[in-house]
Amino acid sequence: MRKSIIVLFVSVFAFGCSLQNNYPLGTSEAEFTKKNKMFIEVAEKSSQRTVYKKTLPGNSYLYYYFVNEKLVRIDEGQLQPNVVIERVNGTY
Repeated sequence: MRKSIIVLFVSVFAFGCSLQNNYPLGTSEAEFTKKNKMFIEVAEKSSQRTVYKKTLPGNSYLYYYFVNEKLVRIDEGQLQPNVVIERVNGTY
């Protein structure tokens, strides 16, 4: 019983670690997509860049940005800016 719990814990830990970011900048897009087929989706594709979204445990995401088929940026997505509209002299 104790042995099976340890094996389960190690398996879950290894799976979670495999979903984390292990790709240095400069990694080729082909290598990245080959190793992550099941975990990524294309978030944006244009002539300038391709962005992949990878879902992590806890409903968080990592975004991988490729330019000229090379990894150039990794982040957790961009937050929407706070928009403040002030009323000045009766106009907006």
